[in-house]
Amino acid sequence: MILLAFFSPGVEAGQITLSIDDISSPAFHAKAISATLDGPNFSRLEARIGEFSLRERTWRKVRLTCVKTQWKNGEIRCDQGELDLGEKLPVRFVYQQQSKTLALTLNFPLGETWQLGAQWGKPGWKVRVEARNGQVVRLAGFLPQGGVRPTAGTWSGSIGLDGSHAGVESVTADAVFKDIAFADASGLHAGEKIGGGVRCDVSRRKDGWLWRGEVDWKSGEIFWQPIYFADGGHRFVGQGSLEAGLLRVNQGSLRLAGVGEAQLSGAWDMAGRGLTDFDLKAAGIDVAGLYKVLLKPFLEKTAFVKLQAKGAADLAWRYRDGVTTDFDLNLRAAEFVDEDQRFALHGMNAHIPWSNIEERQAEFGFQSGEVLRLALGETRVLLTTRGWQISTPDFSIPLLDGRINVDGFTASRSDGAWQWRFSGGLAPVSMERFSEALKLPLMHGTLSGIIPAVSYAGGNLKVDGALLFKVFDGTVVVKDLSLLEPFGRVPRLSATLDMRNLDLDLLTSAFSFGNMQGRIDVAVGGLELSNWRPVKFDANVASSPGNYPKKISQKAVQSISSLGGAGAAAAIQRSFLSFFEQFGYDRIGLSCVLRNGVCLMDGVEPALHGYVIVKGGGIPAISVIGYNREVSWDELLERLKRVTQKNVKPVIQ
Repeated sequence: MILLAFFSPGVEAGQITLSIDDISSPAFHAKAISATLDGPNFSRLEARIGEFSLRERTWRKVRLTCVKTQWKNGEIRCDQGELDLGEKLPVRFVYQQQSKTLALTLNFPLGETWQLGAQWGKPGWKVRVEARNGQVVRLAGFLPQGGVRPTAGTWSGSIGLDGSHAGVESVTADAVFKDIAFADASGLHAGEKIGGGVRCDVSRRKDGWLWRGEVDWKSGEIFWQPIYFADGGHRFVGQGSLEAGLLRVNQGSLRLAGVGEAQLSGAWDMAGRGLTDFDLKAAGIDVAGLYKVLLKPFLEKTAFVKLQAKGAADLAWRYRDGVTTDFDLNLRAAEFVDEDQRFALHGMNAHIPWSNIEERQAEFGFQSGEVLRLALGETRVLLTTRGWQISTPDFSIPLLDGRINVDGFTASRSDGAWQWRFSGGLAPVSMERFSEALKLPLMHGTLSGIIPAVSYAGGNLKVDGALLFKVFDGTVVVKDLSLLEPFGRVPRLSATLDMRNLDLDLLTSAFSFGNMQGRIDVAVGGLELSNWRPVKFDANVASSPGNYPKKISQKAVQSISSLGGAGAAAAIQRSFLSFFEQFGYDRIGLSCVLRNGVCLMDGVEPALHGYVIVKGGGIPAISVIGYNREVSWDELLERLKRVTQKNVKPVIQ
């Protein structure tokens, strides 16, 4: 408005030119400024700016023209101007010299309008920006570098700034957004079709700023690594302050659709980009929504990534100086079911108060559950916590018709990793219930055992000692048991198994394998499983030492022959012996060395072009010879499946 000093409405036709090299302020910077007035009564205005910078945004070769500028009673009016910012835009403005006010309107295509109103004087100044269908991409240049950038969408509303010679004193905003999209360079943060509204009031105080605001996110999706919000319905209302580099929420309310509502407060260190203090309280949280929206993204590489969850939860969290000091969790009628049917807990209730300093008493329990289809009964566990130290009194978990006893359970957490240990035992479980639960052929007897010290550290679970079980009237000893990443997506197990004096009659009667009488020992060394599939082992099956009846049926002969492949054969001493239903034998032996998916097989002793699996003995006697030395592990499993089907009929020639 410096031009008013150079003329009055009575000046005759001529030309006035004004040039300014540079104008700088904390808010903007302009270079190579020129303005020309000419035409009748100086009605034609042309202004040029070589370069204009406002915060992070820079425009070059800015040009404003008005072919019909009106000068009257200290007012400058342009109703048909054009502003060239790289694209030519219709503009109109009115400046009142006495009141020192400016009103400017920019009209864009497709009904987009921006209005700027400003007033300044000795008491202070005011700026107000209003938009209707304003393209948010026009605001990208005013945002900090390296953050998210708007790429689409519109906003309608207003932004107001009030200030004085000292700077901005207050900011107000009231805006509605539609179809907003944004992203950052990394692709870890993005949003699409976002709609909602924002309101805020910010005012300066002696030592900082006070603020209050409201964000209403009504629609659209946002991905903020690793959390994904599929739709809107979320709302935040709060008030706080900004002082000495700390952004504080003194009182806030956050509602997440499908999860629940929480009351919160806290402080964010702007320079350190981290929380210093935080308090959160929430009641009646939907466990299903909490898991789906907030927990599941952080469990991607664990066994808990595919859960069906339900129930209600109450939460209270207190965080001070970068450390959680208190955390309380209550669960009511919760349920967690693995979609891969590995485990489930039903009717879970918990009261877990936790402090990083004080000792607290907690408890949790469930009405029923299952692990690998084995049913668990009602269980209640008491816990004592002191910081990251946890211990329980001895407790038991009903398993089918027996119990798992857990003694001396302790757990601790250091350097961000958990360690725990316990011992216990397995009270007798009937093999009938066990086989029924696992959908196996009916087996008889009981399963029981002693569990020595079990420990977990560094993602590795191991047994310090030997697991001892009794099954099929024999013993099973498991040594060197180690399970790496048991809660990961691909757990790896290693162990050594030693089975002694198993009753063949009990074992074979459980399957449609054919009857065998006798005793066998099974040794499995160097066993390695990946995601519960064998990848390596050295296994050997052999007759147990001692004197006992040794009989084998025709069907069992055929089944064993089938394991040796198409080249296997039963060598019978006399052809008429094929009419006998069972035969005698001296020894049984079969071994498999599994490497790279192939089983290298052997037997009791060598035979011509093969190996002896069953060595005949007694009258009538029979021997079974195997000829395939190398068999695919998958093929061997398929053969076992075929020979244990009930409709297989043996044929001996």
